[in-house]
Formats: sequence, structure tokens, C-alpha cells
Amino acid sequence: MATSRLTSAFPSADDIFARLEKDALAPLYLFHGEETYLVDQAVLRVRRRMNDVPVTVFHAGEDLLDRVLETWGTPSLFAPQSLVVLKSAERLKAGDRERLAAAAETRDATQPLVVCAHGKVDLRQQFFALCGKVGIVAEFRPPFANQLPGWAKQLARGRGVQLSDDAARLLADSVGADLSALAMEIDKVAAFVFPAQDIAASDVAACVGDSHQYDAFDLADALGHRDRQRAFVLMRRVLTNDNEALRILHALVSHFRRLWRVRDLLANGASELQIERETGLRGQRLRGALNQSRMYALADLRRFLHSATTLDIMLKSSRSSPAALFDALILDMCARKT
Repeated sequence: MATSRLTSAFPSADDIFARLEKDALAPLYLFHGEETYLVDQAVLRVRRRMNDVPVTVFHAGEDLLDRVLETWGTPSLFAPQSLVVLKSAERLKAGDRERLAAAAETRDATQPLVVCAHGKVDLRQQFFALCGKVGIVAEFRPPFANQLPGWAKQLARGRGVQLSDDAARLLADSVGADLSALAMEIDKVAAFVFPAQDIAASDVAACVGDSHQYDAFDLADALGHRDRQRAFVLMRRVLTNDNEALRILHALVSHFRRLWRVRDLLANGASELQIERETGLRGQRLRGALNQSRMYALADLRRFLHSATTLDIMLKSSRSSPAALFDALILDMCARKT
């Protein structure tokens, strides 16, 4: 097996993507870190190297490992090759890591497995260490606040539009250090100015508002206090149009990802100034996020993001009322877990 490691000096996302696009396929990929947008982009590049084959996604701790092992490397009746992605790998138990390491001995680069984990993983642990030995390991960190305007311009170029310096700064200040939310807002502004390709700060101001972010903050506050009645009232006030359902959900996901980041930074002893630099939150928004992050256990945050993923799929494919689907999410999050 060819060995390809990314473990010396911390590489940029662009450096990692360049390696994924030009290096030979590896049998194992481990993508971890706080910036889930970049993790997803790395998975996309592996899939492209495999000519956009079908993808099967599993979640550690929720899907049985037996299902992962049965699917990994098993030919499909409809496609000669497929890509298996295992997410939430930080939840893998030692025994599961041992089983994956043993299974990897019978696989090669024609049967790759992509493993994704939120946050840092211990690369000394079995299987994670194997990923570094025979495959590609990459960590994706959130950008610093001063890097966000550059990221906004890069994301815009990828969509065939160009941001002015002021527009990029305004987008960065409005959205914060969440590349998924930033990409979504750029898509919205690009549609707003179409067929023009140049985006000015006035276009951003006219199109991008903070209303959903503030609604997300209030909803997260109600969910954190498990105030079901207040959460229902807030959702009814926000969801006045079914077409807004996905934007509201994406704002909530963006907010909860920030809370997870803030919680991790607090646990590692980061100062308020360090948290501001890492997250792009400032002033009252930062103080509010600090307070809210203390309401949620890691299990709560994982449960919300998993439920949000399910809700995203249902909003795109189900005929169910968006209001009813959000009600189910609120009931789940406000329930007292024993």
C-alpha cells in the first residue's frame, strides 16, 4: 500500500485538497477537526477521485459496526464501486477500532473507507494510527476571524462571483466563523445579484440579515432551558413561511456548531479573548454563547446535530408539514434524558 501522510507542519485546507486531488487513492482516510464544512469538502474530493461513485454514510455509536463492515468493500448490484463514509468516529470504542484495523488488512485503495470525526482524535489509538500509516490523515480547524474575509472571497470565486473587500468583511462580520453558513449566505447573495457577478457591500446589506441568527439564539436558549412552551412560541413566530424552513434549520445548526466550539475552548482553558479570535463572536453575542454553551452536555449537542441531519433530509423529501417536523425536534430536545 502507498503511504501518504499529512502529519508534519499543520497544512492549510488548500494544501490538503491539492493532495487529495493529485495523490493516488488511499485505502483509508481520516478527516477530523471542528470545521465540518471542510471535512465534508474533503470527502467530496475523495468521491470525485472515484468518479462520483455512490456514497453510503454511517454514524459511529448509532449504526452497528457490523453494517459498516458488511458494506465496506462489498460490490453493489447497481454500481461496481462505492464509497463508505463513517462519521462521528470520535465515538468509536476500543473494540470497534480494533475490528476496523483488522478489516483494513484485507482492503486496499480500490475499497477506501473515509472516517470523519468531530474535534481532535488520538492518533496513537489503534486504527487511527493505522490511518496515518497507510492512508491520509488531515485535521480541519475553523478559520480565525481575520481569515474570514479571505475565505468569503474564495468561496465566492468558486461560485463564479466576486466580492468587494467591503462585501467580504461585511459577510464575515454578519455570519462569523462558520464556513457552512458563510457559503449558504454567498449562494443567497449570488442569486440576489444574478446575472451580475460583482457583489458590493450594499448587496450584502440588502440580502443578508441577522434575523435568523438571532432567532436561532433565542431558540437555542429555550431548548437549553428545556422550555418547551417558549420554544414552540418562538418557532411559530419564525416559521411563517414553509419556504423558510431550511434557512431556519441551517441557522440553528450553525449556532449549535458554534456552541460546541465554545464549549470545547472553555474546557481547554481558553480565555474570552482566545474564544473571540477562534469563533469570530464578539460582545453580547460572545457573552451569550458562553452562557449558552454551559447549558448543553456533549450528548445534547450530538443529539441535536443528529436530529438536525434527519430533519434536513425530511424537509427536502417529505410531504410532512415543516411545523410538525420542527415540533418533533423541540419535543426531543426538551425531553429530560435519564
